[in-house]
Amino acid sequence: MDIFRLKELFQKLYEATNVADIGCHMILNGRLKPVYKTETDQLGMERWRTIHEENPVLIKNTPILKQIMNDKKPLSIYDTKHDSRSAEEFFLFGVDSVMILPFVRKEEVNAIISIVSIGKLHRFTKEEMDVCMKLIIDYLEYL
Repeated sequence: MDIFRLKELFQKLYEATNVADIGCHMILNGRLKPVYKTETDQLGMERWRTIHEENPVLIKNTPILKQIMNDKKPLSIYDTKHDSRSAEEFFLFGVDSVMILPFVRKEEVNAIISIVSIGKLHRFTKEEMDVCMKLIIDYLEYL
């Protein structure tokens, strides 16, 4: 993946949501492989990668990721602490709210982008989700 293009995309995703913690994960061998994330005070890239290394996220063990792989549609959770779809990994990273956006190529989810709110709740709107998915589709040819 082209990191320069990811940075451009992440800036546009931030402008659409006003949420700064954004990460891209490839889907390889049934698990998430961290590629790149924004550097924030809440969660830096090095800590993000270390947590992923120590706690591999397997698609088959994570219902919300299985849903994204099957439906190929974005989804969001307003309050991870009180939503049954929440993944254990959300708590490792301190995620309060999340929007997950799939990269779909040739009818297959190859990667996901997670936009997460840490330290406060954020209600992702349908409009934000639609704008973010359009941005991803626009950038797919460059990534």
